[in-house]
This record gives sequence, structure tokens and C-alpha cells, in this order.
Amino acid sequence: MCADYAFRILGPLLVTNGGEEIEISGTRRQKLLAALLLQPNQMVSLDRLVDAMWDDKPPASAHGQIRICVSGLRRLLRGSERDSVIETHPSCYRISVHDDALDLFTFERLVSQGRAMVRDNQLERAERLLQSALALWRGPVTAGLDSSALASLVVRLHEDRLTVQEEYFDVALKLGRHQQIIGALTGFVTENPFRERACAQLMLALYHSGRQADALETFRTVRMRFSEDLGIEPARDLHLLHQSILAGRLSSAAPPATDALAPPAAPRSHGHQSCPAGVALLSRASPNTFTAEPLERLRQENDLLRVERDGLRRVLSLWLDLNDTDPGAAAS
Repeated sequence: MCADYAFRILGPLLVTNGGEEIEISGTRRQKLLAALLLQPNQMVSLDRLVDAMWDDKPPASAHGQIRICVSGLRRLLRGSERDSVIETHPSCYRISVHDDALDLFTFERLVSQGRAMVRDNQLERAERLLQSALALWRGPVTAGLDSSALASLVVRLHEDRLTVQEEYFDVALKLGRHQQIIGALTGFVTENPFRERACAQLMLALYHSGRQADALETFRTVRMRFSEDLGIEPARDLHLLHQSILAGRLSSAAPPATDALAPPAAPRSHGHQSCPAGVALLSRASPNTFTAEPLERLRQENDLLRVERDGLRRVLSLWLDLNDTDPGAAAS
């Protein structure tokens, strides 16, 4: 009968059986188990396991030592060769892990469910699911195991966690939880200073918490960091967001929106002159016009303002032309 094992790799490696912790002694055993768990239910060759355990300096007896480590893990994880969760195949090994036995699988399932709730606009449920997924992380993947081969397997997982964290911040902003997430966002940006999406989220959270000056200072700091460390400017979206915050004309991120950006008012006509046919300004946007993500909404608003500006220029040009050709108007 198979034991009820649970494996944790989103942090220090941990194995439990029925809630009782199993100690995996020895760095080599830990690296071997981590290499298998980072590629669950897949065939992992002996050569890849050698790289995970010794990088580019394996001993001549590397394959033999791996077989010894596998035997030791089997004794810990099952008690008999036949029932072991680690399977032996020609020149490779495979660890068999069911859906609820690995915290990585649970993380991926919760994230998938959370994203589905976002698509269905069930933001409260999405927030809880994404929070639960992120709570599974207790530090860097397989923390404390120094191996460049393992690190290469971890890169994708680390990036996935950062992306999900930003998705959670997006949901929280939509729910109007600006003040509640400022602390977490500040820490996240400090640890990941070149993730522009998170920088924009922090600016939005500060602005909608009534801290316009802090939002502007955040942009100044981000811009200086990009310039000094990378020699480049931040993304155009960040500049547009900065301009809108500077003008104090950023629409609310929390539904339902009540302060959507209004286009400039059209100039009033003077006397008998009216706006020529074919020249019309866009009407005021309704509060529910902008339903996209905050940065996407900002791009839409910028495009709207550009259309308004071009229309105003055309009106002004035509008005000046009319004055130039109408002596009576010029005299008045």
C-alpha cells in the first residue's frame, strides 16, 4: 500500500508522510530529490542528475553514487523497491507524483482557477485564489541547494511567481484595495526594481490613496534607476501614467468608475460663426466607457486626448482662416 507522501519545493525541501516530516539527510540526496521533483512524472537522465548534483565537476563514480542515493531515498519514501515512488528506467529515473502531493501542482491549479475567475469578473474569488497560491511559497525554490543546474530549472518557476504576484495586485487595484497593498507593492518593487508593471501598480495605488506626491516621487526614482543602471528610459506606459498623475486626471481603477477622464471642452462659438461641418469634438466619455486594465485604459485616454487635440487645432485653424477672410470680423 502506497504511503501518503507530500512534497514541498516552493521553499526549503520538505517531505511529509501523513503529516509527519521525513528528514532527507545529505546534500546529495536533497539535490537528487529536488532535481526529480522539479521535473515531476518525467524521465530524468543520469547525466542531468549528475549535473544537478556536481555541476561541471562530477567524480568518476558519479553514476554509482546516484544509484546509491536513489536506493537511500527509496528506503525513506517507500520501504521497498517495488512500491517506491521513484521508478528506474534505462539510464534515467522518474518520480511519480499525483496532483495533490506536490505544492507546485497546487500552485498551478489555484492560479489557473484564479485566472478563470478574473475572466468571469468574479474578482473577490480571484483574489482569494491568487492569495492562496502565493501563500504556498515559503522562499526560493529548493532554498539552500547550491547548484547551477537546479537554478536553471528554477528560473521559470520564479518568473511565474512574480507574474502571479502582479496579477494579484491588478485584481486588488480593481477591487479598490489601494491602501491595503501599498506595503506589499513597495516591498515587491524594492526586490524587483526593473519590473515596470509593478512600478506602475505602485504609482496607481499611491495616487488612488490620495498620495499624488509619493506617486510622482516613485516615478522619479524609477526613472533615475533605469537611467543610471541600464542607460535607458522606462516604458512609454510609465511616462503616460506619470503625465496623467501629474495633471491629476487619472480615472479611478476601482469599479464602478466615477471619475473617468473627460476630454477638454470645445471652444464656444463667437457671433454667427459655428464649428464648420465635418469638424466635431468627441462627447464626454461615460463613467463606464473604460473597462480595460489601468494601463490599457490610460492608453485609450491618451489616444482620446490626441484626437481632441487634433480637432481643436483644426477648429482653431479654420476659425483663424475665417477671420483673415472676413474684414468685418477682423475689425470687430
